[in-house]
Amino acid sequence: MRSFASKIDPTLLGAAANGAHVENLRLTFAELVDAYCLQANPNEPRDCRLKKWKSWFGSKVAWSLTEGELVNALEALSAAGMAASTRNRELGDLKANYNWAIREKRRSGVPKQFESPLANIRKLSEPIRRVHLSERKISEILCLAKLSSYRRMHGLVLTALASGARKNELRRMRWDNTDLERGLSEIGHDHKTGRNRTLILSEEVVAELRQYKQHKPDALIFCGVDPYSPYDERREWRRIRKEAGLSDLHFHDLRHVAAARMLKAGASTLAAAQVLGHVDTRMIARRYGSLETNELKDIVSRAAVGLAK
Repeated sequence: MRSFASKIDPTLLGAAANGAHVENLRLTFAELVDAYCLQANPNEPRDCRLKKWKSWFGSKVAWSLTEGELVNALEALSAAGMAASTRNRELGDLKANYNWAIREKRRSGVPKQFESPLANIRKLSEPIRRVHLSERKISEILCLAKLSSYRRMHGLVLTALASGARKNELRRMRWDNTDLERGLSEIGHDHKTGRNRTLILSEEVVAELRQYKQHKPDALIFCGVDPYSPYDERREWRRIRKEAGLSDLHFHDLRHVAAARMLKAGASTLAAAQVLGHVDTRMIARRYGSLETNELKDIVSRAAVGLAK
C-alpha cells in the first residue's frame, strides 16, 4: 500500500516549500464564481445576478477576460435600461470574485502578477431617489391594500411602512423567527452588512399579524399558496399604486417613507440607521439629512429664544 507521502504531487510540495502557490491556468470563469460563492456569505440576490455572467463568460478562462469585454457587457446592461444602482451592484459582484481570487491565491490558483480586469472600472454616480408621501396618501395606500385579493397584502404594506424592512427581509419572516410578544422578527443573516438582522414590529403590525392563520412553525408569514414560498406582490402592488395615482411608486420606496417618518418623529440618524439595518449613519445622512437638519434648526431656534433681549 502506497504511503500518503508518495502520493503527493511534487509540484505542490515544491510550491509549499517555497511559500508559493500553484497556478491554475485553466480555471474557467464559471468555476471561479462557484468557488467564490461557496466560501462567501449566503447571498441569494448576488448568486442570481452572477448566473447571467456565467452564461456569458462561464466557459472562458477566468484570467483571460479583459476590461473591454466586461465594460462592454456592463454598457449593454445600461443600454437595456438597467439603473445605475443595479449596475453598480453587478460591478461589485464581479470585483468581489476577482478580489477573492487574488487574496486567496492558494485556493484559486491565480497566476502570478495577475491584476483584476475590473481594477480601473469605476462605479456610476447614483442619483438619490427621494420620496415624499403625505399622511393622506399613506392612509389611501393602506386602505387599497385591504381591498387586495391577497388577504395579507395590508399586513405586508403596513410592516414595510412601520419597520422599514426591505422586500426580501419581509419574505424571510417566519412564524418561528417572529416573536409577537416581544415585537421582534429575527430573520437571520443580512448579506449587505454581514450581521444578523432583526426587524422591530410596532403594536399595529403585531395586532395585524395576530389575525393571520399560522401554518407550521417554519412557514412564511407572507406566503403564497405554498406556505413555504413567498408571495409575489408585484401585480397587486401595481394595482394599488395605480389606483392611488402613484404610478412611479416602487415597493422599496415604502422603506424610504418609513425612514423619513422615523426622523420626523424625532429619531436620530443613528437610531433610524439601527432600525433599518444600516452599518452606520452615512446612508441615512446622505438621503435624509435635510430632515434631521430641520429638526436641529428648530431646536437651536427654540433654545435661542430670549437671547436677544
